[in-house]
Amino acid sequence: MVASRLKEAFLHLSQHSVDSVQNGKSFTEWDEYMHVDRPIENKLYEKMDAIDVAGGGIVLLVGSAGDGKSHLLSRIRQMSDWGDNSFYNDATASSSPKKTAIDTLKEALADFKDANLYNTRSKLVLAINLGKLNALIDDEEFKTEYKEIVNATYPIFDDDDTTPPIDTTRVKVVMFVGQQAFEFYTDNPNRVVESQFLSAIMDKIVSKNPNNPFYKAYQEDLSNGISLRDPLILNYELLSIPEIRNCIVMTIIEAIVRYKMKITPREFLDFMYSIMVYPQEYKEKKDFYEALLPTLLYCGSENMIQKAISKLDPLKHSSTEHDKQLSVLFTSYSIPPTYLTEQEVSELPAELLKRTNEFYANNGRDIERTTKFVFRLKHLISYHTESEVYKSYLALLKGIFNKDVHKMKEIYDVVAKAIPRHYGSYYEKSNMVPLNIQGGRYRLFGSLQLKPEPVKSYHSESYKNEFLMRFDMSWKFPDKPVSLRMDFQLYSYLNELNRGKLALSYENEKDLTFSKFVRKLVEKCNCEQEITVVRSDTGVLELSESSFGDIQLQ
Repeated sequence: MVASRLKEAFLHLSQHSVDSVQNGKSFTEWDEYMHVDRPIENKLYEKMDAIDVAGGGIVLLVGSAGDGKSHLLSRIRQMSDWGDNSFYNDATASSSPKKTAIDTLKEALADFKDANLYNTRSKLVLAINLGKLNALIDDEEFKTEYKEIVNATYPIFDDDDTTPPIDTTRVKVVMFVGQQAFEFYTDNPNRVVESQFLSAIMDKIVSKNPNNPFYKAYQEDLSNGISLRDPLILNYELLSIPEIRNCIVMTIIEAIVRYKMKITPREFLDFMYSIMVYPQEYKEKKDFYEALLPTLLYCGSENMIQKAISKLDPLKHSSTEHDKQLSVLFTSYSIPPTYLTEQEVSELPAELLKRTNEFYANNGRDIERTTKFVFRLKHLISYHTESEVYKSYLALLKGIFNKDVHKMKEIYDVVAKAIPRHYGSYYEKSNMVPLNIQGGRYRLFGSLQLKPEPVKSYHSESYKNEFLMRFDMSWKFPDKPVSLRMDFQLYSYLNELNRGKLALSYENEKDLTFSKFVRKLVEKCNCEQEITVVRSDTGVLELSESSFGDIQLQ
């Protein structure tokens, strides 16, 4: 059997590959080809230029494991006229049995002590993980001798994640933290979100550029007699279709928003490997569909991104339209001629369509597998989300980023409607707060005038990938405001409440967040003087204290 060169190429992307972890020094031809410019690279150059003007100093490149710090450090080292010793990666620091990692770091940063900082001509870019940086600035000696670095970086660890680092003339900070994997557009009527970075990586993989190692490997495999029905060949041809790449990107973005998923370049590259290469020994009759991209994308479990996307499998979301499509596919003897458009048919690999129709003609023995595959394939070449709440949340975020008062009112109305429903009541009167004393035949409420304040959010107009996927709401009171941090998970929960969901369990974060908020509102109610009792027969009793201290029933 001929070894697949294309499989060898994709192995470079796997997290198990030696190429998946870089040391910040070497920058190979492979790295050069796969490199994609990111906004943070321009930021780093800007901060380095400022250090040049100052005559010396340090730039701290701060992030997390796998986010691309080492890759960027390697590239900057290659492209910059700074000396080779001007770049330091904390992950590659050599250790001594007599020195801790922090001691090694302090030794490397000796020129940037407060006593030396404004006299040194040394220049340094330090790539450092958040955990290591936190340990460094908590070191007692470092606190004493490196106050300027400590003061510049300390805001990074503030509870308010909108607080930026404090640059000085000779200490600059560039943050991977806060950099999203996609862009948010407040001024584009056609598309709210996209990811230039993820799209660019996939474009590089399928580009017909003669320097593309994937395309060269694909051509070699075909020349070496590897079958056109080989699943990796078919997957590569599927990935070459722009609509499919767009669907993959949009699905990842949806997973990021809906499931609070954070992805790094390293995880994304491993994901690309996982949706292209079948992880088991391949047998065509048994594994044909299972080894193909649509199945690996929605059913794979080898990769963290795959696991999140599996929740978005269109087969897991029932609707009248889905049921109609599935019934047609299930009762057919070939791919229905009207199910795929002429353009879709022309773009899809001919061998894939041929083999699928062969399965269809096989006396319906594989009809269930075939139906599922064709259904997923259709979704993959014509992306749409199954979640109306997700679409609504993106529109809400867009309006709030644009300071749209109508969108602000909309979200305050959602919260106001959900407040009295939190403990299972459907009392529609406004400005009523449920008390956590509920019986089978009654509900207790306190009254409270809720005065909303403007919504606070963070979105950079200069860098479209710098924003927070949540916003802060608050209500004004004489002593101090009551706040609520809104994200997609909470927004989804409140919409469920307002559609009739009973809030009976407090097993997850979104329930707890809203419960804490409601309890804060209860503290603002004057329940000693007035309580509303709502009976199951819709009768309402109002208990209030008279000026003489007795209880009045109204």
